[in-house]
Amino acid sequence: MFAIRKHLARQNAKVVVMSAGILQFSTTSAVVTDDELVCSRQKRKLLWRHFIIGFMFWMLTVATVFSGFVAVAVGAETPDVSSSLAVDMRSDITDPQNLLGAQIPRVTDAISSVKEQTGVTVRLLYLTNFTGTNDPDKWAGDTLQSTNPPANTVLLAVASNDGRLVVAVSHNSDGWLKDKDHVAQLSQAALDPIQKGDNPDWPGSACAMMDKIKTLHEQEVSKTPKIILASSIVFGIIVLAVIVVLVMRRRKAVRSAGGKKGSETNNAIATATNEADGVKGKAKRPKHRRKH
Repeated sequence: MFAIRKHLARQNAKVVVMSAGILQFSTTSAVVTDDELVCSRQKRKLLWRHFIIGFMFWMLTVATVFSGFVAVAVGAETPDVSSSLAVDMRSDITDPQNLLGAQIPRVTDAISSVKEQTGVTVRLLYLTNFTGTNDPDKWAGDTLQSTNPPANTVLLAVASNDGRLVVAVSHNSDGWLKDKDHVAQLSQAALDPIQKGDNPDWPGSACAMMDKIKTLHEQEVSKTPKIILASSIVFGIIVLAVIVVLVMRRRKAVRSAGGKKGSETNNAIATATNEADGVKGKAKRPKHRRKH
């Protein structure tokens, strides 16, 4: 009996061991399967990231190429006239065609003279043409403003091939200089020497415009005393009128007050007189004696 039990115990132990081995194998097999799944997921994520990065790089490349084509097309249609002007505009005179020639000292002296007498800074810009802009006036104004000009700055931009010119005035200029009628006069003054004669007089054009600036400044200066005098006269008349009105009102008030006082005085005198008459009347009445 003991032997049978021992044999059964050995068999049970084997079964337990075998069962444990099976369970261990099964568990080990399950773990291996999970690792494979994890690896598969990681590979998918990695592939997906690579795909996204590649797609973004492709889109960036296409956008860059497309923008390059657009820039080339726009540049071909509208040449950038002002691309080289930012550096050149640092000087008072930009004349790559040498239109002023030997007259540059004369023009430079005129620029200094205008600055000294009127406080106006003059800049001259000579181009071949205004190709690339549909609005030369706006283009000249924007070009001038891009240089951060000092107050009261005037730019004369001339297109030699077109025979056109533009006068631009900085935004921080005085009113007399920014006046539209005065700007038109400056443009006409600069245009006359170009249109007269067989050959355009480029130095004469610049100097004529600067002479006109001096003339307009003198007119403005001469206006100032007249305006001050006229303002003083008008102010004096207003003050005098106010004083006259106040005096008349004062006199009227005094007369009105005097009239009231006189009336009150007369009434008081009349009342006193009546009272005195009444007292006298009582005093004159005879006394009647009683008869016994």
